[in-house]
Amino acid sequence: MSFEDGIDEAEVVSIALWRNPALRAELTRIDAAFATLDEARRPANPQLNILGPIGPITAVAMLLVPLESLWQMPRRTEAAAREADVAGEAVLMRALDLVRDARLLHVELGLAADRALVRAELAAVAVEVARIASVRANLGDISPLDERVLSADARISTDASDLAETEVSMARARLVATLAIDDAPGSPLRATFSSGVTTTPDLRSLIAVARAARPDARSAELAISAAAARAGWERSRIVNLSALVEAQWNQPEGPGLRLGGRADLPIFNQNQGGIGRADAEVERATAQHDLVARTAIMEVSLAHARFAQATRSRQRFETEVLPALDAALEMARHGFETGDETYLVVLDVLRRAGEARLRRAELVAEQRRALCELERAIGARLESAADVATRSREERGTP
Repeated sequence: MSFEDGIDEAEVVSIALWRNPALRAELTRIDAAFATLDEARRPANPQLNILGPIGPITAVAMLLVPLESLWQMPRRTEAAAREADVAGEAVLMRALDLVRDARLLHVELGLAADRALVRAELAAVAVEVARIASVRANLGDISPLDERVLSADARISTDASDLAETEVSMARARLVATLAIDDAPGSPLRATFSSGVTTTPDLRSLIAVARAARPDARSAELAISAAAARAGWERSRIVNLSALVEAQWNQPEGPGLRLGGRADLPIFNQNQGGIGRADAEVERATAQHDLVARTAIMEVSLAHARFAQATRSRQRFETEVLPALDAALEMARHGFETGDETYLVVLDVLRRAGEARLRRAELVAEQRRALCELERAIGARLESAADVATRSREERGTP
């Protein structure tokens, strides 16, 4: 697996879903749920008892067939099927969390790389300023105190640049661990990005998408159906019936059969405990569904507000702050060329422009983080949110 041209967001998502060990472990829940469903579809095995004669006692063979498993099978199968659906939606929600986490780590790697690049440029500017200040201090143009301050500032900038490189290595290690891939020392992993969403979508439509598309919302709804099916199954277990076939062997007269049945008399125990637990589970599932719905609305609202604020801050910074600094840098260079300004002024403006680039990288990363959280909150990509909502409504049979 080679990433010489970098790794983009789509590759991060695909690899995380393919190789992440935690998700593979979660997928076993679906296998277990299907095994439970297969077990629910099968009737109970009949029991065969054979008693051999000793002395004059007749040999007896009894076949006991539990009939209750036959009429309980539809309700038991329905409950197991709904629980399998719940397990599938829960795993899908875990996959969404994994995708969000992997995308956030990808964003952090990109930000760390941008920060390291800007910090290196700022350190180079600070070192140049300290060199010029040392020369001017020797000539007596500035005081030794100013020279020492600028020299210390250069050392601080150099240390910040070294720290930024360490942060790149740490961010890369976290992403590599999440993707479960090997990072080749010769070609270290680097993040690449494509143009993302720049407009803020409508909050009301996003909440509608979240209600229709979020796996945990569907899982909570399915859990109510599963609990109701299990409650019906528990009510069918009040009476247990079994068919009995008895064969006796009498040597003088030959074999003989007797047919009968066995039933539990529900006098003292009418499965009140199982029915009560099932009814309580229905209540719990209903309350959990309401909690998930309210949590989804809160998460979408918070992520939408965060994304909108990050988008406004980035646009404001790019349209107001950066052009002003570019104009100031051009004026400082022109003043230096005409002799009106010293090179220290140019370097100072260069440093401010570098700090502005660093701030812009942080705003871009914040917007990408907010987008990751927003898409996780609605359970779909923004580009396909409308299609997901329409498809979910069609699956539910709602207009």
